[in-house]
Amino acid sequence: MTDADTSAFSVAFAPVGPAALAALADAVGRAQAGDPFARVVVIADHRDAARAVSHWLGAQDTPQGKGLVNVTVQTGRRLASELAGPGTQPLPPLLEGPAVRAAAEGAEAVKNLQPAGRNRFYRSLTEAFRQMAERPEPADASPSAASDMNNMAERLYQDYIKIVQRQGFTIPSELPRIAAAAAVRERPARRLPYVIYYRPRRLSAGDTALQQALVAKGRCEIIGAFTGDDAAAADAAIPLPSADRIAIIATPDPDEEVRAVIRRIAADSTPFHRTAVIYRQSNPYDTLLRQELGFAGIPCAGAEHRTLADTPTGRLLLGIVDLAANSSNGAVDRERLIEWMSTTLVRWPEGRSAQGKSRPVPAGWINL
Repeated sequence: MTDADTSAFSVAFAPVGPAALAALADAVGRAQAGDPFARVVVIADHRDAARAVSHWLGAQDTPQGKGLVNVTVQTGRRLASELAGPGTQPLPPLLEGPAVRAAAEGAEAVKNLQPAGRNRFYRSLTEAFRQMAERPEPADASPSAASDMNNMAERLYQDYIKIVQRQGFTIPSELPRIAAAAAVRERPARRLPYVIYYRPRRLSAGDTALQQALVAKGRCEIIGAFTGDDAAAADAAIPLPSADRIAIIATPDPDEEVRAVIRRIAADSTPFHRTAVIYRQSNPYDTLLRQELGFAGIPCAGAEHRTLADTPTGRLLLGIVDLAANSSNGAVDRERLIEWMSTTLVRWPEGRSAQGKSRPVPAGWINL
């Protein structure tokens, strides 16, 4: 791990993976060195990453035992909402649409649209407002803002901000700026939580202001990560894939479709961390992909949308409960038992398969 200090930030860099997580654990340890109950906030990019980091930290050994005390992992927006104070209320998601429609009510572009066209316009305008709110530079400080956005959208966005403020709310993207001002005023500094930014990627101007305010108070540390992959780290445009890298595959069902994709991944020389599988429908591909990738021994990462009941382990446990609930005088119904055995994936112990690897047992019990 290497350290780099500038006038604005103190950053620790570590390779992606165990080294970066170890650097995070060290940072948490330093923050609680003098007080094991000191509050520490770890900032992750999104909720899924926060959940994974939280689980990892909770499994670590500390002088107090397993897990960490008074350490929370959350997103930057949640921290900003907390530091901004109770008097600052972010615009609720349910009120975002009405505020956008109110701002666009007098626009010439809306008057001649049919109802369906208006709805599409409102949705597009909502997305445009979100992007404008997250610009790295404030609108009045960016001379190219008008060229980046439609002039009408820029004017409507200013009207949108005024409407939100009249209702007593704040644009969510403004919360970090308010929180930064509150952090500067906070005395003494130790009342602020110690904040660790873990692998930050894209920071808005407000997020940067909050980060700088915390650094100035000595209540912030930043952990960056690098892949060690020169091709991935190069600051260059991504070329379009060549024709020999594009293939159309026809399969009879989703199961075989997923297996065909995994075979191509296994045969390709591209590192796993630079490989992505993209699909439009979460059902059945969420469960199928994780299941088949696990059988192939290919590591994967991504948003987890399934519950425990959707996993092979969950189906195994639910099947046992179903067998017990439907037994009569201690006797298990044969058809239910065979159905459970044939639909539940079970692995042979290591070394039992012909290849010496743990593989799922084929569902051949249905023929008994």
